[in-house]
Amino acid sequence: MKRVINLFSRNFLKKLIALIAAFCMWVFVMADQDPEIEGSYTVPVTISNAPYEFIALYDDKTVTVDARAPRSNFIKYDANAFRVYANLEGLAEGEHQISPQVIMPQGFELVETQPSIIKVKLDPMQEQQMPIELVTAGAVAQDAAVKDIQKSMEFVTVVGPKSFVEQAAKVVGTLNLNGNTSSFEQQIPMKAIDAKGNVVSRVRVVPSVITVAIDIESGVKRRIVPIVPELSAVDGWELTKITVEPAQMEITGSEPVINSIVTLRTVPFTVQTGQRVFKATLRLEVPDGVTVKSNEVTVSAEVVRKPVMRDTN
Repeated sequence: MKRVINLFSRNFLKKLIALIAAFCMWVFVMADQDPEIEGSYTVPVTISNAPYEFIALYDDKTVTVDARAPRSNFIKYDANAFRVYANLEGLAEGEHQISPQVIMPQGFELVETQPSIIKVKLDPMQEQQMPIELVTAGAVAQDAAVKDIQKSMEFVTVVGPKSFVEQAAKVVGTLNLNGNTSSFEQQIPMKAIDAKGNVVSRVRVVPSVITVAIDIESGVKRRIVPIVPELSAVDGWELTKITVEPAQMEITGSEPVINSIVTLRTVPFTVQTGQRVFKATLRLEVPDGVTVKSNEVTVSAEVVRKPVMRDTN
């Protein structure tokens, strides 16, 4: 034991200087071989502690994390070792700016995140019942006509963030007629669209598909006939410049019925005084066995006083 103590105590100062020199050289070599550098990782954003009654809407799905660390750390770790959180605890409805929280492996120092702020909107979930509107694509065969269309339901539910549900103007489905000659059923997907006809994102339609039964009558004839508005005015007044839109319409049905029809007339309507220009939507009187694309037309007219006949004697 004494020999060991003598060994360390002999020339102690020289040995201490040599040890310090060796440590400094090790630090120098390590700094030279594994210097600190800066690098970036692209990391997905995770929403945490979102209130259960809201849905979080945010555009920045990833954050670029700029970090500083020894070069060997950048070789050792990839983006999967990093986590970025947007903590929504305690927040209410509306727009919020959240500073991302970054969790990194040991040895890394955070420089900055891009973006430095994540914009999050908390939107309550909303449901809204809406009627179904069918649009047709294609046409049935030349000698056939659509007699009736029956939907499995008249209303569906639009579900999603409130601000997006409110954009929905209507729910539509496309019915493909495609030269059919006999009755058939079709499964039609539903979609919510806005006032400009664009599909509304981030909402879903429940149910997403409905069944439509199309009753097709074969052996029919088509014919285009003019529309005649049945308008009259009260005593002392008369109608001029009467127009109807559309001016004519295609009718379909069995050949004996179609051959007997020369015109389609609107239901009789008496125009009241007090207006110089009359414009209204009037229903057509469609005979039994006849199918038309629309049973309404728009009628316009000018209302003027009848000239008074004076006795010149």
